Amino acid sequence: MSFQLIIRNRAQCDIAEILEDYEEKENGLGAYFLLCLDASLEALSRYPTAPRIIKHEYRRFFVKKFPISIYYIVREDKIYIDVIEPMMRNPERLNEKLKG
Repeated sequence: MSFQLIIRNRAQCDIAEILEDYEEKENGLGAYFLLCLDASLEALSRYPTAPRIIKHEYRRFFVKKFPISIYYIVREDKIYIDVIEPMMRNPERLNEKLKG
Protein backbone atom coordinates (compact mmCIF):
# COMPACT_ATOMS: atom_id res chain seq x y z
CA MET A 1 0.00 0.00 0.00
CA SER A 2 1.21 3.48 -0.85
CA PHE A 3 0.78 6.22 1.76
CA GLN A 4 0.43 9.94 1.12
CA LEU A 5 2.61 12.03 3.46
CA ILE A 6 1.00 15.25 4.72
CA ILE A 7 3.15 17.62 6.78
CA ARG A 8 0.81 19.92 8.64
CA ASN A 9 1.56 23.60 9.23
CA ARG A 10 2.53 23.13 12.86
CA ALA A 11 5.15 20.52 11.88
CA GLN A 12 6.45 22.82 9.14
CA CYS A 13 6.92 25.53 11.78
CA ASP A 14 8.72 22.99 13.99
CA ILE A 15 11.06 22.12 11.10
CA ALA A 16 11.87 25.79 10.46
CA GLU A 17 12.62 26.37 14.16
CA ILE A 18 14.85 23.29 14.44
CA LEU A 19 16.62 24.15 11.18
CA GLU A 20 17.41 27.65 12.46
CA ASP A 21 18.70 26.26 15.78
CA TYR A 22 21.07 23.83 14.03
CA GLU A 23 22.33 26.48 11.58
CA GLU A 24 23.11 28.78 14.52
CA LYS A 25 25.16 26.00 16.12
CA GLU A 26 27.16 25.22 12.99
CA ASN A 27 27.01 26.36 9.38
CA GLY A 28 25.66 23.51 7.22
CA LEU A 29 24.26 21.50 10.14
CA GLY A 30 20.73 22.64 9.30
CA ALA A 31 21.07 21.37 5.74
CA TYR A 32 22.36 18.05 7.05
CA PHE A 33 19.37 17.88 9.42
CA LEU A 34 17.02 18.35 6.43
CA LEU A 35 18.71 15.49 4.57
CA CYS A 36 18.34 13.20 7.59
CA LEU A 37 14.73 14.31 8.11
CA ASP A 38 13.94 13.56 4.47
CA ALA A 39 15.49 10.08 4.74
CA SER A 40 13.55 9.43 7.94
CA LEU A 41 10.25 10.53 6.38
CA GLU A 42 10.91 8.25 3.44
CA ALA A 43 11.55 5.31 5.78
CA LEU A 44 8.48 6.18 7.86
CA SER A 45 6.27 6.25 4.76
CA ARG A 46 7.29 2.68 3.86
CA TYR A 47 6.14 1.16 7.18
CA PRO A 48 4.06 3.80 8.99
CA THR A 49 2.19 1.38 11.25
CA ALA A 50 5.33 -0.38 12.54
CA PRO A 51 5.86 1.99 15.50
CA ARG A 52 3.28 1.46 18.22
CA ILE A 53 0.73 4.10 19.21
CA ILE A 54 2.15 6.06 22.14
CA LYS A 55 -0.51 8.69 22.90
CA HIS A 56 -4.04 9.09 21.54
CA GLU A 57 -3.56 8.08 17.89
CA TYR A 58 0.03 9.31 17.69
CA ARG A 59 3.00 7.19 16.72
CA ARG A 60 6.63 8.28 17.07
CA PHE A 61 9.49 7.90 14.62
CA PHE A 62 13.04 9.10 15.24
CA VAL A 63 15.06 11.24 12.85
CA LYS A 64 18.27 9.45 11.91
CA LYS A 65 21.42 10.91 13.53
CA PHE A 66 19.53 13.66 15.40
CA PRO A 67 17.71 13.70 18.76
CA ILE A 68 14.43 14.63 17.07
CA SER A 69 11.10 12.80 17.15
CA ILE A 70 8.38 12.84 14.50
CA TYR A 71 4.83 12.45 15.85
CA TYR A 72 2.21 11.39 13.35
CA ILE A 73 -1.18 9.78 12.82
CA VAL A 74 -2.04 7.18 10.17
CA ARG A 75 -5.55 7.25 8.75
CA GLU A 76 -6.43 5.05 5.79
CA ASP A 77 -3.76 5.77 3.17
CA LYS A 78 -2.53 9.06 4.67
CA ILE A 79 0.22 9.89 7.16
CA TYR A 80 -0.35 13.18 8.99
CA ILE A 81 2.85 14.63 10.43
CA ASP A 82 1.71 16.88 13.29
CA VAL A 83 4.73 17.52 15.50
CA ILE A 84 8.49 17.38 15.05
CA GLU A 85 10.14 17.93 18.41
CA PRO A 86 13.64 17.75 19.88
CA MET A 87 13.80 15.07 22.58
CA MET A 88 15.51 17.40 25.06
CA ARG A 89 12.65 19.87 25.27
CA ASN A 90 10.19 20.15 28.12
CA PRO A 91 7.73 17.20 28.00
CA GLU A 92 4.91 19.59 28.97
CA ARG A 93 5.39 21.39 25.65
CA LEU A 94 5.04 18.10 23.76
CA ASN A 95 1.91 17.14 25.73
CA GLU A 96 0.34 20.48 24.79
CA LYS A 97 1.13 19.96 21.11
CA LEU A 98 -0.27 16.42 21.08
CA LYS A 99 -3.55 17.47 22.73
CA GLY A 100 -4.94 18.89 19.57
